[in-house]
Amino acid sequence: MRVRRWIELILLLVGVAGTGAWLGSTLTNGIWQNWENWVFEREARSEPATVRDYLTDKGRQIEGLIWPQSKPAPTGKDARSTDPPGGSAQPVPDNNLIGRLTIPRLHLTATVREGVGESTLSRALGHIPSTALPGHSGNVGVAGHRDTLFRGLRAIQNDDLIQFETVRGTYSYRVESTQIVTPQNVSVLNAAQYPELTLVTCYPFYYVGSAPDRFVVKARQVMDGTQAPQGVGVKDQYATRTPAFVHEVKAVHTPDVRKPEGRNIRFTVSMNHSRELAPGISLGLTETDVPEQRVNGWMWVLADRRTIWLRNHDSTEPVVFYAQDGKMRELRITNVTRNSIEGYLAVHD
Repeated sequence: MRVRRWIELILLLVGVAGTGAWLGSTLTNGIWQNWENWVFEREARSEPATVRDYLTDKGRQIEGLIWPQSKPAPTGKDARSTDPPGGSAQPVPDNNLIGRLTIPRLHLTATVREGVGESTLSRALGHIPSTALPGHSGNVGVAGHRDTLFRGLRAIQNDDLIQFETVRGTYSYRVESTQIVTPQNVSVLNAAQYPELTLVTCYPFYYVGSAPDRFVVKARQVMDGTQAPQGVGVKDQYATRTPAFVHEVKAVHTPDVRKPEGRNIRFTVSMNHSRELAPGISLGLTETDVPEQRVNGWMWVLADRRTIWLRNHDSTEPVVFYAQDGKMRELRITNVTRNSIEGYLAVHD
């Protein structure tokens, strides 16, 4: 009986230690990803990112939960630009923060750093060196551990949307296929004739020890202006807004634009849909805040292949931009509801 009790005690201690190690690892990864996302948001606004600022910001968030107050007026910048597709990319130092990758349907979000060493993959996804960077032609390769950040990748499906957000633009990809290959099969990272994204993790997902194969997800960049835009930022001084996470856009092309009254083109856009306001100019809506009369969305200018992001945009403020023909356009939102917005696009000679 004494031996049995000792065995039970030892097994109990082993179980407690294992559970503690798992909880510690999960908590550490969660805190680290929270820090990484905070740093990314600060860099997107060209603001400093120090531990002191982080602790101050989190303290304010906790205080806001305890004593809710009205939302502060948005600050910062949202004018994001990127090199044109096909442009040359400068080498990125190892472990540098590249951006943030999300798969909305899987509720998977993680930051991406340069490199695939264990020091990188233990806290983030890794951009595979020698592969393309988002915004450039070629194949963007991203690797991650199957038992941490890429755990949810086992449920990926064709047509799932993947978004890769960087401080200079947001790029959308749609899943076309998955496959299982050997670790020696690096041809999956070869560049295709179109911009694409390749996700790589170990396989099988529930394998104990070093997994023998690799699970590969291939996704093509969304290029159609009526679909989720690839996020080539605009440098217009009029398009500065507070950065925010981009929700999944279920775009529907609806070309039946109302006839303009004078030079004003009236529109109605429903939630998670888009429509063409004028030839080559599309507007998409992803979120509305009726009490604050603010919206999140995007405007795609096909001729210039650029996106004007509406981040926490005050509907009372016009969005002014210039098209390729040199004429000024002015977008005004006149009504914000829970499921749609109304307004008009004015063309100024």
